[in-house]
Amino acid sequence: CLPIDGKGDSDWNYAWVPIVGPIIGGILGAWFYKLLWNPA
Repeated sequence: CLPIDGKGDSDWNYAWVPIVGPIIGGILGAWFYKLLWNPA
């Protein structure tokens, strides 16, 4: 990877977002599916 002038640091504080986001989305999606289409 070549260095880019004026780019600055990579902000790793947000590196968890693309990892945790889809996990939370999948859990919420499955929960809503069960709630709406699989009434107990």
